[in-house]
Amino acid sequence: MAKKAVTQGRIAEALGISRNTVSKALNNDVGVSEEMRKKIRDTAIEMGYNKLVVIDEKGGIYKQNIALVCIGNALIDSYWNTFIVALDKRLRSLNYNMTLCFLDEEEESGLKIPDTLSPSYVAGIVFIGVCTKAFAKKLMELHIPTVFIDTFWDVDINNLFSDTLMIDNYHAVYDITTRLIKDGHKHIGFLGDIYTCKSYYERWKGYRNALIDNKREYEEKYCAIGKNIDGTYTDEEYIFKQYKNMDIKPTAMVCCNDRYAIQFMLGLKSLGYEVPQDIAVSGFDNLKEASYFYPALTTVEGNRSQLGSRAADQIVKRINAPNEQYELVRLQTTPIYRDSTKRKS
Repeated sequence: MAKKAVTQGRIAEALGISRNTVSKALNNDVGVSEEMRKKIRDTAIEMGYNKLVVIDEKGGIYKQNIALVCIGNALIDSYWNTFIVALDKRLRSLNYNMTLCFLDEEEESGLKIPDTLSPSYVAGIVFIGVCTKAFAKKLMELHIPTVFIDTFWDVDINNLFSDTLMIDNYHAVYDITTRLIKDGHKHIGFLGDIYTCKSYYERWKGYRNALIDNKREYEEKYCAIGKNIDGTYTDEEYIFKQYKNMDIKPTAMVCCNDRYAIQFMLGLKSLGYEVPQDIAVSGFDNLKEASYFYPALTTVEGNRSQLGSRAADQIVKRINAPNEQYELVRLQTTPIYRDSTKRKS
């Protein structure tokens, strides 16, 4: 005799509640308490409701959801594409589903957490992009295992609030700056918000310390470092205005990432400057656009595919060991030298 299909009606009957309540809970609609939502979801899983759970090819194993959460314009360029593909592939191999959750700036400023980010729907969270400390604190109050890709500029191993994955931001920028010094540049600046996130702050430190170690003075008058408000980006136009207002222009500019570097070079072109003849420019991230741009942009490769796979491993590890100490994980980076910093002949 064929097994009777599990429907929302049968789940409602088993729990002695209305079908409408079951529908709301399984679709993460408002109007159902967190306790009831969890009870309904757990019952659905036990009964084998196949619209909620995904049965493994070996049979009987359901895949839990991992939410990839980002705020605002985190996906504005190609940086995260490779990361997301690798994250999804690795999560599927570990028997988890990846779901996407986009939050707008209004939700962030209002500290509004969507209903889909609830323990009854997601087993873990991978967070990309930047947010305010207040929002991060609100997110952690959900008590859902969470991995942040990057963190705040003043967070370190001694004050972690969550597992955090980063690439090595310091050494590659240190090497690029040292090479610019050896190429004869006397006035080297830095462009980007150094307090937006820890990655940018560490890149600035690599730049600054390379100057100091090579007996050069760090002079902020050659830097365009934005508004520097925690957890926010300064628009490129504002930063370029800082450059235009400099009395003495730098002969080289180390930029916090490729997007800022490319916009900076476009601005230079509009003013009649040529790269690298008038000013050398470097970026960070090795976006596809960096190699297509003219001149090709000197940058730093951080292996986003490896970062995505490692993020999947980390969130699953945290789910299975929620009480272990938080971890700060770093991956190696490599500078890539191209024509934008080519030495003058």
